[in-house]
Amino acid sequence: MSRILVTGCSGFLASHLLRLLLREERNKVFGITEVPGFIYPDVEVFQVDIRRRDDIAQMLEIIRPDITFHLAAVTNVGFAWKNPELTYEVNFMGTSHLLEALQATAPDSRLLLMSSAEVYQASSGDPIRESSPTACQNPYALSKMAMEMLGDLYWRVFGMKAFKLRAFNFTGPGQDSTFVASDFASQIARIERGELPPVIRVGNLDAVRDFSDVRDVARYVQVIGARGEGGELFNVCSGAAHSIRRLLDVLLAQARVPIRVEVDPARFRPLDNPVLSGDPTRMQRRFGLAPQYPFERTLGDLLDYWREARPEDPGR
Repeated sequence: MSRILVTGCSGFLASHLLRLLLREERNKVFGITEVPGFIYPDVEVFQVDIRRRDDIAQMLEIIRPDITFHLAAVTNVGFAWKNPELTYEVNFMGTSHLLEALQATAPDSRLLLMSSAEVYQASSGDPIRESSPTACQNPYALSKMAMEMLGDLYWRVFGMKAFKLRAFNFTGPGQDSTFVASDFASQIARIERGELPPVIRVGNLDAVRDFSDVRDVARYVQVIGARGEGGELFNVCSGAAHSIRRLLDVLLAQARVPIRVEVDPARFRPLDNPVLSGDPTRMQRRFGLAPQYPFERTLGDLLDYWREARPEDPGR
């Protein structure tokens, strides 16, 4: 039996990853979250704040995982700009506590560190490879780069099987409305229900991003988590980039009522990479992974999620 730990188990990606992990009867799955009262069927959940070093150490003494999927993080760039100290505490110090505890209690554990394509230097439009230069342009990216460096340190010094995934944008059913695709979809759904006037407010539509479906990303994470080796780095992306304008157009084409678009300057970031387009070749060659969900299907499923969502639903 494999003992598997998922940090940030109440999060968006984790909700899809847990479904995949629980399909394997040989897996014993544990999760940690700071969300009070969070329950997931067949997962042993610990309510722990990853910023609390002693609590993390005590939890790892109990779990002693064979594989750890480290997903717990502040993940929203806009939030990170407004809350840089919290972002560094969670993404850097939280990871430091986890690495220290794993080294003490489960040094042979595989550790998947979920990083971000935000760490890359702005591209001229060519697909970004793992060897492309990095240049952090926001507190979130800086915290993730520091997290990566911690993982590399423990791999080099202690031989820990820590490896890194740099995820490009992903979306799909269940995503919080603080992210661009889900923001647009939630606004459209509320307009259709008559809760908002027929105007959708947007930020920078010229930015270009590589979007994946969260269900594809969860599958990639599961496979790489079971087979990754210390020091490895993989882009997690689709290899197909779309402007935010095209994303909006696809969603508006599926709207059931006419909707006008209005630019809101408050939705622009202080500094933004104009293009983040990924090259998934290394991931594809190493693990044979490729997308199963087309872009239009992903956005259609996301819009349907928001049409059916209730106020108490996650992400609402």
